[in-house]
Amino acid sequence: MTFKILVLNLGSTSTKVAYFENKKEVCSETLRHSTSQVGLPLLKQLPFRLNSIQEFLDENGIGLDNIDIISARGGLLKPIDGGTYGVNRLMLDELTSFNNGEHASNLSAVIAHELGRDHDIQATITDPVVVDELIDEVRMTGLKDISRVSIFHALNQKAVARNFAKKLGKNYTDVNVIVVHMGGGITVGAHEKGRVIDVNDGLYGDGPMSPTRSGALPNRAFAKYIFDNQLTLHEINTIISKQGGFISLKGTEDALTIEREALDGDQYSLDLYRSLSVQIAKEIGSRATVLKGDIDGILFTGGLAHSKFLIDLIRPYIEFLGDVEVYAGEEEMQALAEGAYRVLTGEEKLKEYI
Repeated sequence: MTFKILVLNLGSTSTKVAYFENKKEVCSETLRHSTSQVGLPLLKQLPFRLNSIQEFLDENGIGLDNIDIISARGGLLKPIDGGTYGVNRLMLDELTSFNNGEHASNLSAVIAHELGRDHDIQATITDPVVVDELIDEVRMTGLKDISRVSIFHALNQKAVARNFAKKLGKNYTDVNVIVVHMGGGITVGAHEKGRVIDVNDGLYGDGPMSPTRSGALPNRAFAKYIFDNQLTLHEINTIISKQGGFISLKGTEDALTIEREALDGDQYSLDLYRSLSVQIAKEIGSRATVLKGDIDGILFTGGLAHSKFLIDLIRPYIEFLGDVEVYAGEEEMQALAEGAYRVLTGEEKLKEYI
């Protein structure tokens, strides 16, 4: 039987749409939007984004009455376990109230619901960034009013871990892996038998620095920096999540440019990459302890995983821990399609958001 799956992934400046038959992509497109359009409040973006998706369907001869399921990127919800969830009224209310945060991804499930409503099509999300499977031992900090939270590249991390397990002839729930997603933010997750029991907050500066994020900072020095510059909470969040890392150190988030400079002999660029490699390696080592050394593989993914230079800098620090494999880039659309497919085939149960 052939299942027909529509996949939606809304980002800040674009709308990604793809049509799959079972797990095979038939057609896809990244729909770019104008600066004036994406400058609108998020809820006011719904009409033009919905229209652009409908145009994609019309141009490719895809009728909604033939679609079995619509799989959407998950937005900023309350913490939940990994898996595929049906879009329901509670989820829609939380996504459109922005109580858990405001991002264009919140609109993905809203549009999926709108498209599917008149055709009785199930809308779903799979492994949103708020997946929280942390064990209690890693939540506690040295201040009783502050706990660690789980915000990471859950969709891509879990997809890569599943692919690795399949390569071993096993299920995701049978392996222990450390997954390192290296993109605009860097997250390192300890996956134990299908659950991410420890991971750094890749959004607001926990763990390694990255092209746009500061990473963990010395507490006293950062507190003094905030005090001296009389920063607001919004300004602090902007600095550590959008103006840190490569941008702060080199004035650009372009990793390829910095890498070329390092390879051409620029000492500061080389020092930056060496520091980055050590920070990532230390984070991997931290996850290895949580897994008690029982590691089937260390898996690198994300855009920066294309850099053999960076991977080779990291390897000497971590290859004693286990086999290293690279899955460069991101396969979010494929992962969303496969999440829906697992539900359609009965491999996984559709979860309820409550």
